Amino acid sequence: MAVTINKIVEEFDELSLEDKQEVKEILDKVYIEARREEIRKNGEEARLLHKEAKLESFDNADDVMKSLMAD
Repeated sequence: MAVTINKIVEEFDELSLEDKQEVKEILDKVYIEARREEIRKNGEEARLLHKEAKLESFDNADDVMKSLMAD
C-alpha cells in the first residue's frame, strides 16, 4: 500500500496541535536514527577501504580541495 506525501500531509493537518507535536518528535527520532545508521555504514565502508589500503588520505586542506575538484 503506497501512501503519498500529500496524503500524509492531509492527515497531519487534521491532527490536534498536541498530536502534531508528538508526530514531530517521533519523526525527529526516526530521522536521527536513520542518519546514525547512514553514518555507521559510511564508517564501516571507510574502515574496510582503510584496511584494504584503498582509502585516500591528505596532509592538508589544499590537497583535499584538489582531490574534490579532480572528481
